[in-house]
Amino acid sequence: MTKLSTNAQLVSTVFDEVAKGNGAPFWEACHDDIVWRTIGKGSWSGEFVGKQTIIDEIFRPLNRVLVERATIPTRLIDGGDVVVLQATGRNLTRDGQRYDNDYAFVIHFRDGKIARYEEYCDTDLIARVLPDRTAAKSMSKPT
Repeated sequence: MTKLSTNAQLVSTVFDEVAKGNGAPFWEACHDDIVWRTIGKGSWSGEFVGKQTIIDEIFRPLNRVLVERATIPTRLIDGGDVVVLQATGRNLTRDGQRYDNDYAFVIHFRDGKIARYEEYCDTDLIARVLPDRTAAKSMSKPT
């Protein structure tokens, strides 16, 4: 078995924690000026720059929409400074809909930290199941 690069080992470790619901290691592994890009043209798509912007524009709204959330890694492709992770989402919305998307994350490293994160997924599923991102931002947090 081939030894994983330091970056691939970090992605593996971080996503083992993400699968358990612990997102803190992910943010610790990111540069403050990380660029997050989600493919597509919908309200959840686009390019977001900086940890706080990504948290405010993507993760807080998602946390308002989803009552169960997990991302399970299924395959890791080690490209050194670019690591690809395939994963399956196991998610449930507040209104009881399944949001189980399949993902390919292309993760770019700079100086041992994540500098760019590209998310490829079923954007039609996003449009069918999730509310508009702007509307999600104003929802009250589930209890």
